[in-house]
Amino acid sequence: MKQFLAIIALAVLFVNCKADDESCKRPSVHDYLDEILEKARDELPDPIRLPPRSSFVELSDGVLWGLDNITRLGDAEIECIDENSILVKAKVTTDELKGRYTWQKERRNKSPREGYVVFISHDFEAEVDTLIEKKNGQITHPVLQRFEINRFKDAKVEITGMGFFTWALGEMTTLFSGVFQRAIGHAVRGPPRRPSRDR
Repeated sequence: MKQFLAIIALAVLFVNCKADDESCKRPSVHDYLDEILEKARDELPDPIRLPPRSSFVELSDGVLWGLDNITRLGDAEIECIDENSILVKAKVTTDELKGRYTWQKERRNKSPREGYVVFISHDFEAEVDTLIEKKNGQITHPVLQRFEINRFKDAKVEITGMGFFTWALGEMTTLFSGVFQRAIGHAVRGPPRRPSRDR
């Protein structure tokens, strides 16, 4: 029933939508957007596999948890592109994001040094734009147009096996922050397959 009412609200919106009509930019479509996010939570694997990275250390076997509880943050806004297209703009968040990589550093005449890096964030926010169109009188499947992380703060980084690499902790923290942000964006735009390993 909730989904049906949301679809009816969208249908009414399309009927009244004009590109220059300011009144169409703030309709109540939150139920429909929540329905989209619910489907996204079902489709996004958890954990997801992260791509390998290379810097002053090699990063491999990456996994990320937490995108399966992504939710809407605050009110959504609507932009009427034309009579058949609307853009739903919203912010999303999640309770906790946790990522892990295996890192390895080659050493001359010695076995490589390696360990794990774990990244945890409780302060995550992203802006998403979702395009919804009407074709032949039917509302089409929503299409993600933009996913931009605008808050990724107060992250906690734990690194094992550092040894004499403790001088690099600051650089590694900055590196891993960027790595995980890019991986999250990649995962939402095109979810990788689910890893077989458990947490």
